[in-house]
Amino acid sequence: MSSSEVKIDVRLLNVSGSIIDNAQGENVEPKFDVNVKLEEVDRNVDEATFNFAIAMNTKPSVVRFELNGIVNVLGKSRVIDKLLETDPETKVPHLLKKIYQRVFVSIFLLSGLMGAPHPPPDLLFISVKNDTGESSEEVKTEK
Repeated sequence: MSSSEVKIDVRLLNVSGSIIDNAQGENVEPKFDVNVKLEEVDRNVDEATFNFAIAMNTKPSVVRFELNGIVNVLGKSRVIDKLLETDPETKVPHLLKKIYQRVFVSIFLLSGLMGAPHPPPDLLFISVKNDTGESSEEVKTEK
């Protein structure tokens, strides 16, 4: 699917971050657990609207980020359905990857202002399982 087939408009409504334990974060490269909620709120022939919420926690507990907003997808119904399909490698819907690409800069800037570790830019692109079969980054989605 090309960018000419679909237009994705992401609007952030809330971005927040909380330092949980700054002392733990100084010498540790934390892993991020991600919980995502994506809910379809409206759909017609060439448009769909979704609410999304993303919560990121670190292990060890250093920082927590929370984002929520609305994404409006303009395109043919088959293209919208394709965006909702799960990537077989990462087990993450393609639309969530697109949303994360658009909101990452906000999280990165917020973490810099807070002096907190930031999540990797490819967090949702990383395969859920690494070569050893252990979880490298956890991504949990709810529909």
